[in-house]
Amino acid sequence: EECVAGITGNAALREKLASSKPVLTAAGGEYLNAVGTGELHTIPAINTDVGEDPVVINTLKKSELVKIYDQYFVPEDKPARKIYDALLNAAKEKCPFCGGIGTPRNLDHFLPKAHFPQFSVLPRNLVPACRDCNMDGKGHAFATKAEDQIIQPYADKDRFFTEQWIFATYHAGIKEEPGNFIYFTSPPEGWPDVDKLRARKHFEDFDLAKRYATKAAEQLGIVLNQIRTMEQAGLEIVDIQHVLLQPGVDVAPFVNHWSKGMYHALLLSLH
Repeated sequence: EECVAGITGNAALREKLASSKPVLTAAGGEYLNAVGTGELHTIPAINTDVGEDPVVINTLKKSELVKIYDQYFVPEDKPARKIYDALLNAAKEKCPFCGGIGTPRNLDHFLPKAHFPQFSVLPRNLVPACRDCNMDGKGHAFATKAEDQIIQPYADKDRFFTEQWIFATYHAGIKEEPGNFIYFTSPPEGWPDVDKLRARKHFEDFDLAKRYATKAAEQLGIVLNQIRTMEQAGLEIVDIQHVLLQPGVDVAPFVNHWSKGMYHALLLSLH
């Protein structure tokens, strides 16, 4: 409705979009059902064999659906821009693809609008993304097989967000030198194989092993100094684990955050 209100100087497109609302809304419902069950890959991409600008949904062509996003959703002088900004601000400066490492600068079409233009202005298909995730991690790819589907940050299966599947090990340095972390995936045994593969693909596509290890390395010096200070004060290892490291595990922003893996790895490394 906000996009319709923003269309000026093109009465035909305005009418086509307004009349297509029920069909677009129904398609959005199918999208949500599919993403919640891990079946987003079953939604077919548009058939470009029928022409360069095929009719995609109702009477709306691919170029028109892309135009609605580019010219009537994104521009700051359009009514729908407030929805764009609300979606971007909802990320609170933390990219959901990489666990909050990067800062989102724009919205990414989870299913790319070039292949799924019917979802060009579907809010649930618009994910705030940092440059690295948008350009290097996800790009314009989309899955055609269940195991190739990366995790949809806002509407996917709960298990990806409530159960831990990213862990780390810590390899201590020589003498006073800091060590290094190795992050890896280890989904719960009870998960379906396809979800284990999806978690691993997401982890690899967004280079989380390297990016998580880099963030942990930035924090490591501070934590090691805290540990040494506690040791010099006479605290036993078990006390350091209880006072410093276990709370670090417990207060991580979410279950698969890099800091949870870091503190848990350090906790296990102290004997």
